[in-house]
Formats: sequence, C-alpha cells, structure tokens
Amino acid sequence: MLIERRRLARTSVAQPAKLLVDDAGVMHDCIVDNLNTLGACIDFNSTPLAGLPSRFDVTFDNCHTYWRCDVIWQNPNVRRAGVTWKTC
Repeated sequence: MLIERRRLARTSVAQPAKLLVDDAGVMHDCIVDNLNTLGACIDFNSTPLAGLPSRFDVTFDNCHTYWRCDVIWQNPNVRRAGVTWKTC
C-alpha cells in the first residue's frame, strides 16, 4: 500500500510544458501530469534527457512566466520527476 506524504492533494492535468535548464539554454518538451500549489509530477517521456539537473525552470505559457523547480524525486531512467516550485 502506497503511503501518501504530500501536504496537499494534486490535480491531474496532463498539461504540455517546456523545461529550460539554466546552463544549457535549450528547451525540452515535457508533460505536467499532476500539480498543486506546492509542486508537480513531470513526465519526460517525449524528450529523453541525458541527465536531469536538480533545478530547472518550467513554462506553461510560451515563455511568459517560469516556475523554478527543485527535484524532490526521480525514477532511475529520468523519465518522471516530482518537483517543488515557485514563480520566478
């Protein structure tokens, strides 16, 4: 049985987004699977990444606003990650 440790429940959204790594200057497609005001689960299946940094930005609105993400967990093949975030 999975123990829920989140402070707030998340809402399923399947929202396309773009990931931007500070030092790379390249955007990668991703999908935000679920979210709340404190964080999200992000799916990277459409864009294989060689490695996921511990901090990156995500945008939902064509680069008008960014959310600074800190990775809390990720699976071994770096296809999904749980993040906390705040607006930049």
